[in-house]
Amino acid sequence: MSKRILINSPAVAVLAGLMMFFIGLPSALAQQDVGLEIQGNLIGIEPAPFINANRVMVPVRAVADHLGAKVTWDEENKAVKVDRDEFQIAMVLGRTQAVVNGQNVQLESTPVIVAGRAMVPVRVLAEGLQVPVSWSSETRVVSLGKPTLVAGSSLTFPPFEFKEGNDIVGFDVDLIQAIGELWGEEIIVKDIPFNQLIPSLSSGQIDLIISGLTITENRQEFMNLTMPYFDYGEIILTPKGSHNDMTLEDLTGKVACQMGSSAQGVLTGLAEKDPPMQIVPLETLEEVWRAVELGIVDAALVPHAPTAYYLTQHGDSNLIMVGNVLASQPTGIAVQKGNQKLVDKLNQSLKTLKENGTYDHIYEKWLGPRK
Repeated sequence: MSKRILINSPAVAVLAGLMMFFIGLPSALAQQDVGLEIQGNLIGIEPAPFINANRVMVPVRAVADHLGAKVTWDEENKAVKVDRDEFQIAMVLGRTQAVVNGQNVQLESTPVIVAGRAMVPVRVLAEGLQVPVSWSSETRVVSLGKPTLVAGSSLTFPPFEFKEGNDIVGFDVDLIQAIGELWGEEIIVKDIPFNQLIPSLSSGQIDLIISGLTITENRQEFMNLTMPYFDYGEIILTPKGSHNDMTLEDLTGKVACQMGSSAQGVLTGLAEKDPPMQIVPLETLEEVWRAVELGIVDAALVPHAPTAYYLTQHGDSNLIMVGNVLASQPTGIAVQKGNQKLVDKLNQSLKTLKENGTYDHIYEKWLGPRK
């Protein structure tokens, strides 16, 4: 009697199911020619996807990261939870039921552990997070999402990228949307603080950066940059009344700049001069302009183009640009290091837009006639 009770207990039934699955796992894992594509890009992940009970199994954390979702693991209950915004998926190892956005869902292939990673049916993830999913029997590739690129941009940099009401507008925004139109694809612009753009690109949260990013040798060591699409320089910003021929050597006291900008690098090289100068890095250009206007700092080193645009929109301000524009600095679109295919595609598009007049139209819209 005790044996019969033990064998029929739910815990042992789940354990037996798991044991049977792991016994058959090597044959399933032998089918390692299953590919995974997310938003148009083939993704290499470990453990590799495999097929069980006609369902593609994938490592939940790796896939969730690519989809911008958060994964929580409950070791005691052997349960995994996936969250993204209002979407939520909950699964338990060895169980054939999941809870997807508050609804019970029957699973044809139960979640399991492989090489220390929870493997779950990819379709449950896709449907729960409301991401399009498709399977190609010819290439044996499962695809998640549309091939949409995400461009990171700091929306505090008029006239290049900023917000008008709820609309994202500016020179860079028009340029990247024109590129998307050439490709017949959607490129989404995502607002990210300037000093977080490069980390966001490195971690794969965004596909590219278009945000007045200057092309430097240091940046080219850990990212790929396109051909220059715009040249701009820095200029000194002071309260009205300063002498017009001011140079960098004349800067003293508190001098502001945007955090993480090339201006900060220029000022750092001057910070130990005599008389002394104190660098005040601020997160946005608006904060830099306001600090000079309110007398919080004595001057600022700012990018010429957006500051000139700002002053044309605020003729009653107490600000003036003085001295000469520093050596012109080329800006490019940045992508992850090694993604030469995307760089080549962007470069060709930039050339096309310049040849067909679209680039000139965008330039004149935001910056006036080209000199």
